[in-house]
Amino acid sequence: MDDVKKWTFYLAFLVAGFATGIGTIGLFPQFWLKYGITGLAVHVVFLGLFGYIALLETERVMNSGYYFVELFTKLLRKPALMLTFLLVIVMFLSYYSANVMLSLLSPILGTGTVGRLIAKLTMFIIMFLILTRAKEGTFKIMAAGSILLVVAILVTTVAFKLIIPENAAYLGLAKHMLLAKNGLSGEMIKDAALRALYGVGLGFAFYLMLGSFLNERFSPKLIVGSGILIQFVIGILSTVTVVYSIAPTTPARLLQYIYGGDEGAIKLMGELPQILSSYPVLLALIAISVFFAGLTSLLPTAEVGLQIVESMLRVSRDRAALYLISASIALGIFDSVPTVADMVLKAVSISMFFTAIYELYPVMVGESSPIHKGLSMLSVLLFAVGGVIAFYTYGKEGGVYIISAILAAVVILFGALGNSIFAEKSGGV
Repeated sequence: MDDVKKWTFYLAFLVAGFATGIGTIGLFPQFWLKYGITGLAVHVVFLGLFGYIALLETERVMNSGYYFVELFTKLLRKPALMLTFLLVIVMFLSYYSANVMLSLLSPILGTGTVGRLIAKLTMFIIMFLILTRAKEGTFKIMAAGSILLVVAILVTTVAFKLIIPENAAYLGLAKHMLLAKNGLSGEMIKDAALRALYGVGLGFAFYLMLGSFLNERFSPKLIVGSGILIQFVIGILSTVTVVYSIAPTTPARLLQYIYGGDEGAIKLMGELPQILSSYPVLLALIAISVFFAGLTSLLPTAEVGLQIVESMLRVSRDRAALYLISASIALGIFDSVPTVADMVLKAVSISMFFTAIYELYPVMVGESSPIHKGLSMLSVLLFAVGGVIAFYTYGKEGGVYIISAILAAVVILFGALGNSIFAEKSGGV
């Protein structure tokens, strides 16, 4: 296998691993069961649109000849947008690192404040070692992790199908819900778009970074398309796993999961040790699958943040990793409290709609075909509407979620207005 084919293979799995987060395993099945085959079809439409947007971003950076940070800071003169990505990445790392490690350690540490803090510190040590010691081999490690993720998901799905006893009534209900032809609704469309946004992974500048490492010998269509397709297949397989994992309980528990929202999915994951207490091998397999799903999203996102720090501060890779991890730990100490962690999660969820718009900026201002411009404008409109809805949804919940909305607003406004600060400094020089 020549280098181009080898790296195409690695990068396709890298994209798949980045796009496949814990939500693919815990929340995609919930979405499909809730909205049936109609919801799945709408999701596929959005997945195709957002996947194409990811491709346009990758190609835009690849064809520009600029490194993605330089594209924003030197050519487009929008350094605040890069710093906005960095802020969102730090917030994401601060809470998500605990979620990933707790998939393995929660039976020992629990999911309280102390357990979350120990879990995230352990995860940050692992991340720091990979980012600083692997150096140019980091991408290979991330790709290898993604390949292991796919293997783990396949083995887990087959094991659940073979080991869990068939329950005709239960499985009949699940099959009926998956194949149900429900009517279109605004909530279905919103949720389908949100799952697709997370399914592709827009908003973290990952595809901008990816474009920096490709040249004309590579096919971005093959790399991005294959990666997102793998992520979708993982979602399908995860649905089978989730359905069978609830089988030892009752159909009522399935309905609680389906209509329980994010909290319902989190609660189910926390209850799996009890539900699958008679199936320790299956419990271990699903824990490993969730861990790799989280790890393969965590590392590429951290790599983007590291490269932003390295380029903008002009420091070594090791020092950039130290700065990034230190900032994430500093915030992570505060959001080790579960309610604060959920507040930060909601802030990131709101911000992602708008950072997805910022990520599209190079495509919008570059030379693109009318079709590309039209699809980009449509996506911007969808992201803006989704962001406004997210502000309203979380803001009306009150309590700490008001802080989520305020924090997201500060981050978003910095991206939109902060470039004037850098312009004034440059003018002063």
